[in-house]
Parts: sequence; C-alpha cells; structure tokens
Amino acid sequence: MSGKRLFGLLVVFLFVSHSQAEAQQLDVRYDPSTPGVVARMLRMANVTADDLVYDLGCGDGRIVIAAAREYGARGVGIDIDPVRISEAKDNAKKEVVTGKVRFIEQNLFEADIDKATVVTLFLLPSVNLRLRPKLFRELEPGTRIVSHEHWMGDWKPDQTEDFRADGRSHTVHLWILPANVSGTWEWTGRTDTGKRRYSLGLDQEFQAVYGKLSSDGANITISEMTLEGDRIRFVIEEETGNEKVIRTFDGTADGNSIKGTVESTTDNGVTKKRWRAKRDTATIDPLDK
Repeated sequence: MSGKRLFGLLVVFLFVSHSQAEAQQLDVRYDPSTPGVVARMLRMANVTADDLVYDLGCGDGRIVIAAAREYGARGVGIDIDPVRISEAKDNAKKEVVTGKVRFIEQNLFEADIDKATVVTLFLLPSVNLRLRPKLFRELEPGTRIVSHEHWMGDWKPDQTEDFRADGRSHTVHLWILPANVSGTWEWTGRTDTGKRRYSLGLDQEFQAVYGKLSSDGANITISEMTLEGDRIRFVIEEETGNEKVIRTFDGTADGNSIKGTVESTTDNGVTKKRWRAKRDTATIDPLDK
C-alpha cells in the first residue's frame, strides 16, 4: 500500500473516531425548546429576580437568557457542546444580559449545581433518571425543577401542564425538591392537663409523607399532612380533659430539627405556641433509593 493511500485511510479513521466519540458524549440531540415553551417553563417555576436558574443542556442559552431578560434572574447554562456554548455567549451579548448569565462547557453530570434555586431540563427520560440522584444529593429542599416533556420515573411531578404553543402540543412538569423528613421525631407539648410527650414516625416517598403519631402510649389520628420543600404541615385531633382540641402543626425542617408553630383550636378560641421537634438520626431513610 502506498504511503499516500495509507495517510488517507489514517485521516478517515481519525475523523470517524472523533465523530463517534463526540456522538457518545452528546446524550441528547439538540432540539431547542420553542419560545412559548420557554415562557411556560419559567412561569411554572415562578422565577423571580432572586433566583439563580441553571439550565442543564442549555443549547443556545435561550432559557437562562429569557430568565435574565424577562425576570431579572441570574442564570448558568451548562452544555458539553462547544458550538452551543459559543452561540449562547453570542446570544447573551445580543440580549444585553452578559452581566446576569454565564455559560460553561462541561458534562452536566460533573457540574456543580448546588447554588441553583431553579433547574430547567429538556433531556431524555433515561438522562433524567441518571441525573435524579445528583439533584437530590446537591440541591437544597425547595429548589424548583422544570422539565420539558420528560418525567423522573417514579418521582411524580407536583404539577403538570399540557398546552399548545408555537403550533405544537407540549407538556411541562414541575417538581419541588422535598426535604428528607423520614424517621422518628419527638417533642414535648404543654396542654391544659400538663406536659405530653409526642412521637411521630414518618414514612416518605419523595414529596408524599405518611405519619403515625402517638402520645403517652395512645395513637392520635393525623387528618392532614403535606410537605412542600422543607415546609411540613399536619393536623391532629385529640382530647385533653373534657375538651376536644384540633392542633395544626406548621414547621420548617432543617437537618434533624423541625421548628415552627402549633395552633390549637377549641370551643374557647385559638392559641398559638412555638413547636420544635428532634429526629432520631438512626431512623432516617434515603429519599432516592
């Protein structure tokens, strides 16, 4: 074989190898969200000027640029494709938001996202599932996550909207990252008959929380329980002396402590007191198992 032909084959081999490697790096084919979808995603996430919006797989940067332009938010776009990052930077200059946004050429699985208050996605179901543990590991409870079209497996969205925009049908999902409140929580409450010791056992499936409450060996029915981000609320009904009391507990989870208030309603009126519960750390279950 001549040297000229050998050189030609080598060039072809290197070109094909580079193209294959590049294809393997890009988990998702570039398919930008339309302007109508971008607007709906930011509106669903309730973006404000106080937010830091991370778009994972940002493409030409349109989502974080729109967040900066329309809401005054700061934004970070992350994409592994240098061509898209270059486009995004050019687009930010055109929209005069370079002081609000920045773009990083990086694999989204390796990116540091812990400062995000809003995360936007238009990936694939398989990529969402691979990304999910990172979201739970790095983001703070209450972070809003919005995905164009695709779900997160058995982590059901808090809100889903189907709509038409730009001549097509679309679906957008919203999740609010829940705090991990699983385990056994205990506190002491003062009643008209004295102090009572409470023990609350919580089982959790993402943002769905189920509890069993007992006091002085007796079970107490929980009539309502909700968890949104780090805020937990539940309502109980109990007897103290000859009086029926409805108590509404409302608190914020911070690690192994919940602090808030308990509002007690009787026929004689309403009283409100501070409430604080502590968790047994040995009883915690991971959320994203």
